[in-house]
Amino acid sequence: MARAVLHRPEMNGSGHGSRELVAGGAARGSLPRALRAAVYSIAALLWLSGASWLVLHYLRPQSTSFGPLPNPWEAPLMRVHGLVAVGAVFLIGWMTAAHVTTRWTSDRKRRSGLTLGGTALLLIFSGYALYYTTGSPHDAAALAHEVVGVFAPLAALAHWWRNRARG
Repeated sequence: MARAVLHRPEMNGSGHGSRELVAGGAARGSLPRALRAAVYSIAALLWLSGASWLVLHYLRPQSTSFGPLPNPWEAPLMRVHGLVAVGAVFLIGWMTAAHVTTRWTSDRKRRSGLTLGGTALLLIFSGYALYYTTGSPHDAAALAHEVVGVFAPLAALAHWWRNRARG
């Protein structure tokens, strides 16, 4: 019986225009404040660590008498990025359970949510490939991860903005 409630907008508040408040001040079907803060913080730290690495790697290599070497801050930034990425994957699972399942019946956010989810999956799989491949597969994964990663905030902003524009 509880499972059927997830798929009935009139029961779970995920239908069009529903903004009924529940415990914690969040609208039913929206993310709880603590989860939303965690998602925003993790996403920002993930993007900043990746973007900083890109700047250091491509624009600030270390000059030596033997030629350019990687910037000494690249390795620590990648460690931070990888650690935060583990948290991001955990949060994606949590959001799927807490947000996506209750909002799936609403057509209003589905397209931007699918775009955001697809972006996250591309980043997860290309990041995995960066860790476990070499040669041309590694190069292709690097290019995909860098390009998708730089523009990932646009998918998040589009989803957030779409939610706010009609709310």
